[in-house]
Amino acid sequence: MSSVRMRRVELLLLKSDIDAVLKYLGSQQCFQIIYPDEIERIAHEKLAGIVESDEEKALASRLDNAKSKLDFIGTFFGLPVPQNIIEDVHLPDEEMLSKLDILYERCADLKTRIAEQEAKVDQLAESLHEAKAFSGLSQPFDELEKFSYVSIQIGHIAKEKLDALEKALGARAVIIPLDNEGTILAAASRKGRFALETELSKAGFEKKSPPKEVTGVPAEAMSALEHAYQAEKLRLENLLEEKKSLSEQYGSLWQLMVSSVRLKQALILVETKLEQTEWTYRLSGWVPADRIDRMAKDIIGMLGERVSIRIFNPDETKSSGEKDTSEEVPVLLKHNAFVSAFQGIVLSYGTPLYGDIDPTPLVAFFFTLLFAIMFGDLGQGLVIAGLGLAMLKMKKGFLASYKRYALAFIAAGVGSVVMGLLVGSFFADDKVLVPLERILTGLILGQPKDRFLQIMPQGNINSMFYFFGFTVGIGVIINSTGLVINMINLMRRKEYGDALFTKTGLAGSLAFWWAIGMGVRVILGARLGWIDIVGLGIPLLAMFFAEPLKALVDKGQGKKPEQVSLMDSLVGGAVELIETLSYYASNTMSFLRVGAFALAHAVLSFVVFTMAELVRGKSSSGMAFQLIVYVIGNVIIIGLEGLIVTIQVIRLQYYEFFSKFFARTGKTFKPVSFSE
Repeated sequence: MSSVRMRRVELLLLKSDIDAVLKYLGSQQCFQIIYPDEIERIAHEKLAGIVESDEEKALASRLDNAKSKLDFIGTFFGLPVPQNIIEDVHLPDEEMLSKLDILYERCADLKTRIAEQEAKVDQLAESLHEAKAFSGLSQPFDELEKFSYVSIQIGHIAKEKLDALEKALGARAVIIPLDNEGTILAAASRKGRFALETELSKAGFEKKSPPKEVTGVPAEAMSALEHAYQAEKLRLENLLEEKKSLSEQYGSLWQLMVSSVRLKQALILVETKLEQTEWTYRLSGWVPADRIDRMAKDIIGMLGERVSIRIFNPDETKSSGEKDTSEEVPVLLKHNAFVSAFQGIVLSYGTPLYGDIDPTPLVAFFFTLLFAIMFGDLGQGLVIAGLGLAMLKMKKGFLASYKRYALAFIAAGVGSVVMGLLVGSFFADDKVLVPLERILTGLILGQPKDRFLQIMPQGNINSMFYFFGFTVGIGVIINSTGLVINMINLMRRKEYGDALFTKTGLAGSLAFWWAIGMGVRVILGARLGWIDIVGLGIPLLAMFFAEPLKALVDKGQGKKPEQVSLMDSLVGGAVELIETLSYYASNTMSFLRVGAFALAHAVLSFVVFTMAELVRGKSSSGMAFQLIVYVIGNVIIIGLEGLIVTIQVIRLQYYEFFSKFFARTGKTFKPVSFSE
């Protein structure tokens, strides 16, 4: 019930070693860096004349450039960005950056060629589509220019001018050689017609016209377009295959490069925030005490005598003028698998202060107990436990994502099974377990009964009141546990005034316990006397005069007490008394809801069972309807009521238990890590 003990570690090392040390600490995830105050750090660097060197600026620029190229390659290949940095990767060096430059150039060139080829294929596809649309028209070929959205011209050009023509036109037109003598077919969209005619004229193009009797698009033109389209499409497929092959060949290398560059950039980001001189860095941080020896041994093994390691206890100060930093110590909670399943309930409310009691084991016990009381059913409990077991066993999928809560589900389900056995409920049926209950009660109690506990009032309403009294008793135990934790925490922090005289300190606790004792004695028929006036009055008076009494205690500790006037103290004391009485009354009575929800669960189960019996009737199909009602009713109970009960259990933990001692919260231990 304590957080992991922490130590403050200070490393003094050379700048040339900082990357290796940070990389090691990130891989071990055992070191939370204490960053110096930014204003003080900048002032120190200016005073020491520390400026970013040209080499550091060049490296930062080179890394930014490398990241830009890696982003381009990843987008080109369609590769997902690695979510985690590969921590054992080598940091960027000249060899890696040179390989990156070569890979980038290949990808950039291939991307350009693919874009050009896609434009050619698209242009040919458009030309072919339009040509086919006009191929069957009984109109002379020369006159098709007036109607078609594609300009198609056939003619002759000097062979040596063909390459220059294709280069000049680019993607605006398609040039298809029809023979080896310089006969070509030129095709362009209507909007590119004038550019085509201009370039053809410059190249000395001599237009050829088919005979007048030829109508539509000539067959040789159609054949040439089709052949060219298939050829260019094949070239595009080859380029895409080259891209795929390149991605498969260098995809892993790309991921390593990405991790390498990101890791180096992350290291630089950390290093710029550290205290430094011209040659050294000072790295301070918190480390779990049980990891100190291993960490020191590994760092000394890496650096030898090139490092100085100093270790402090949390309550130690580096100089006489430095204040105690015990409250700033980060908190690491470490539990077994079962208790860890309930850790989220605690951390969602707040992190305990370092040195305070960790309530997580108690939360695990109280949660299971309260859930079991409010949700008692053997069959439904088995379903919840089975759901938790499925979370534990699943490797992937929706349930696997909640694996950390699996044991909490199993514990709640098992508790529900036990309570269901005590009240004799099995999937909302309170009769099916009667034979088993009679055997068990006969063996354990010596007298056969239909069930161990009778929550539903059947002729004797006293049993229900006894049950409600039992739930209030559990509330007293939980409240008292919170009070004891609070007093221990305050004494550990040496806040003796609050530990003795506040409503959640010793005075408030004694008043609460004495009032509970008085109530129990009245219920049992005893009479109250003068001793009760003294027993209840003394702690109430202590709370009434809490402020002056705390001032005396602080003065005795050598602390400077806060100046408060007598009138303010008296008024504050009166308000404190009234608030304390309502506080404890509401906190105790709040646990009546445990009995109320247990009764509601029994009533809802009774309703489902009764409805199922009513729909059964005497027909042959009645049993099917009965089964449907059973299934739907139990699904509603498990889903809806199970959720409501869970919320109520967490609410009792937050407002009745945590409120006793969670006045202040600490900081969660967050070690440096480059895994995300």
